[in-house]
Amino acid sequence: MAVPVGDAAQGSYVYAPTQGETCTDRSRDGFNRWRCSGPAGYVAEYTDEGNVAGIAIWRSSVRRASPHAVPWRGSGRVFGEKLEWRLNDGQPHAAILRIWRLTTDTDGRDRELEELMILKIAPSGTCRVASINAWQPRANEIAQQTADGVSTMPCRDEL
Repeated sequence: MAVPVGDAAQGSYVYAPTQGETCTDRSRDGFNRWRCSGPAGYVAEYTDEGNVAGIAIWRSSVRRASPHAVPWRGSGRVFGEKLEWRLNDGQPHAAILRIWRLTTDTDGRDRELEELMILKIAPSGTCRVASINAWQPRANEIAQQTADGVSTMPCRDEL
């Protein structure tokens, strides 16, 4: 897959589609799964079971399948149209994905959130390190700055 590389102040980045002709469908009955190629031999695998969605990123030459997916309660569109791969020396170290998810307020009501999820990438897998409210001013810039500092950030399992 040829994706244009852009220069950013802290490194470079590429955008890759999260669905479409360049992705491989791996779905089975009641479980939607598809895999899209990324830079430097990495893949992003997306899952959507209707109420639970997820993403896993790993180097396909190291493993045939991801050891861990980052899940959330999907809502609305669930996935943005593109995954932003953040690169250092041509190697992915982080990714940014726009997601829509459900959260339950303290009063028990569900509400939809639109977020930019920042993922830390390693050859063996990925984890979520932060989520940015997509509607706040400068959300994309904040997400990119956060992604450039993922190496020192801990993984977070909860959303």
